[in-house]
Amino acid sequence: MYPYNKRFIKLIRKELKLTQHEMSNLLGISRGSFVTYESGRSKGSHFFHERMVALFGIDLRQPADFHGIVFKDPGKIKAASFAYLHQLEVYDQT
Repeated sequence: MYPYNKRFIKLIRKELKLTQHEMSNLLGISRGSFVTYESGRSKGSHFFHERMVALFGIDLRQPADFHGIVFKDPGKIKAASFAYLHQLEVYDQT
């Protein structure tokens, strides 16, 4: 399994115009859990990753050296959001 890629969670949530509370409700997890995933303090549960794919078509389990978002099903989000998120490249700040 690829390492968890936390770099995109907040960008995805903001592009979808969702609060942390709304996003956690959609995913079926607590807001506290979502906050730990978004901040990178936790890698996220298998359930979280499966729900991201099921709801948004996005797989966050990516190689650490991959700097884009992996879409399993781009049709699960609005075309404009997909176009924006698909072109993003994010690198760790060190």
